[in-house]
Amino acid sequence: MYRQGYVCIVIGICSIEYKGRATSYADSAARMLIVKPDGTLLIHESSKREPLNWQPPGSRIDANCKDNKLIVISKRYSPLETIIVEFTSLDALILCKLASTYLRVIGTEEDLVKSIINNPSTIEPGAEVIGRDIPTPMGKVDVVLKSKDGSLIVIEVKNERAGISAVAQLKRYVEHYSSMGVKVQGVLIAPSLSEEAKRLLYKEGFRFVSAHEFSKAKRTSLDMFIKRSN
Repeated sequence: MYRQGYVCIVIGICSIEYKGRATSYADSAARMLIVKPDGTLLIHESSKREPLNWQPPGSRIDANCKDNKLIVISKRYSPLETIIVEFTSLDALILCKLASTYLRVIGTEEDLVKSIINNPSTIEPGAEVIGRDIPTPMGKVDVVLKSKDGSLIVIEVKNERAGISAVAQLKRYVEHYSSMGVKVQGVLIAPSLSEEAKRLLYKEGFRFVSAHEFSKAKRTSLDMFIKRSN
């Protein structure tokens, strides 16, 4: 049935024999076998995230019944590996069709940069976008804004807890523009800061903006849209 696009889930008492780069055997016990249409085979027990045994996509899977036992054989050809699962009793057999999609990661640095570009007032009211990925001798600045008073706002973006290296990088950008006689302020955007980063940030007079503020802004905009619709 898995060749017709079904995911097969079998729960019952089974033993497992593996032959390939090594050999192994697991005595009969209650386990869950999952077979996917792409040839993936997974065998799980009651704990741990990783399967007890598995075969990757592209493996050939066959099943037959012999002496009141269900025998599932998964063979991989490069390298040659075989898993034989022998069920002596079944508790459940499930056949279902599941989606085949891709996970879209939300909250990446790219997402944060786009949020700033689309709404620079989130950083400072009245600010205007100068550009993104601005090249300097110290590297590319994620975003540069211009405040109402004409000063530059140099922004370093991180989508994970920022360490002292992120603040040091921001410091180099600020010093670069300052050396050109430009009035500049530094802003670090991240979900959180390490204690060392926090101390250096405030020592240098930089500003920290939590990345969570952007998700709040999106929720607020959605709430306003819903209210207007009603």
